[in-house]
Amino acid sequence: SCGVCGQAGPSEAHHIEQGLHFLCIPLCEDCHRGGFNGLHGQKRIWAVLKKTEQSVLNDTIAKLGA
Repeated sequence: SCGVCGQAGPSEAHHIEQGLHFLCIPLCEDCHRGGFNGLHGQKRIWAVLKKTEQSVLNDTIAKLGA
C-alpha cells in the first residue's frame, strides 16, 4: 500500500536516492507523480499529512518488521 495515503497496491517504487535500491518507498501514482499531491508535483498531501521521504521509509520498515 502507499506509504503516504494508504491506497492499496500495486504501488510505484520511489527511490529516495537514485541508485540506492534499498532506499525505496511505496507510493501510489498520485502521491508519487501527481501534479497536485505528488512528491514530484506540489506535494500538498505530503504537507497535510506531515510526511517526508524519511518518515515514510521509517513507517515502511516498521511495517516489514511487524
